[in-house]
Amino acid sequence: MPKSSYPAKLENLNDMLGFILGYASEQGFDDKKAGKIRLAMEEILVNIISYAYPEKSGSIDIDCSPAEGDKTGITIEVKDLGVPFNMLEKEDPDITLPMEDRQIGGLGIFFAKQIMDSLTYERSGNANILRLTKYE
Repeated sequence: MPKSSYPAKLENLNDMLGFILGYASEQGFDDKKAGKIRLAMEEILVNIISYAYPEKSGSIDIDCSPAEGDKTGITIEVKDLGVPFNMLEKEDPDITLPMEDRQIGGLGIFFAKQIMDSLTYERSGNANILRLTKYE
């Protein structure tokens, strides 16, 4: 199971995504499905980079593994020691409203929920742990 840790800075985003997509490729995901994983993970990682460490610097730990169960897939675990935040509790935006009437923000998390097959969150000690699974 590949693991890596990165400073929570936008300049490291492409390295983080490359690490995840490299593992997805090793697991047999084609370019189309890997592109969807990239979109979801980019949204999640940018949220963590932007909001987890408002007053200090921190890191993001990423652990990739085969999905559990009978289906072929990958599970991506993302851990930070930032402020507690369960992004899965954020209410989905009302995408039926005209753009000018929509609340700002929240679309990235919404897209990640739509793209990935499973998302779970837990707060363990002082760590936010988000697990995202995508099946082949």
